[in-house]
Amino acid sequence: TITIGKPTLVDIQNFSNLKEDELISILASIEKKSEHPIASAIVNYAQQKNIPVQEISNFESIQGKGLKGVVNGNEYYVGNVKLISDLKINFNNSLIEEFTSQGKTPVIIANKDKVLGFVMVADEIKIESKQAIADLHKLGIKVIMLTGDDEKAARYMATLVGIDEVVAHVLPQDKLIKIKD
Repeated sequence: TITIGKPTLVDIQNFSNLKEDELISILASIEKKSEHPIASAIVNYAQQKNIPVQEISNFESIQGKGLKGVVNGNEYYVGNVKLISDLKINFNNSLIEEFTSQGKTPVIIANKDKVLGFVMVADEIKIESKQAIADLHKLGIKVIMLTGDDEKAARYMATLVGIDEVVAHVLPQDKLIKIKD
């Protein structure tokens, strides 16, 4: 991992009729069931802002894409662009692409019909990462980043530390296959 591993929520975009706190409450309620560092960033943000986390039912993890859960009788999906695409929800990615080009990772919240909003999460690069990659280059080793994250965000982070190649949107179960390749 080239980042510190302590991502924080840095942007909120709300396209719904919900108040921002309500949107974050739903998002944090579902993310609380996940062990992913990005989920922790969202839950921590809600706690810092005293936004309540609610009970959820029918929780489901959608491998490499996101989560699903029912809050107050309504079903919500939380995850990446691939999840929204798989749900066949029309969504203009241009705003997300603007944020990901700055190294931020999107977490989208939607119901079965439309995107309600998204948050952006960012992490800091470890001080040692740039030096470690420079040392690997001195040894003649090509450095490739494998990540489940968005490609633009990953490429941005890779340029900051000198990584040679980025393979993004890799599902956890596919990482070993990519390494063998």
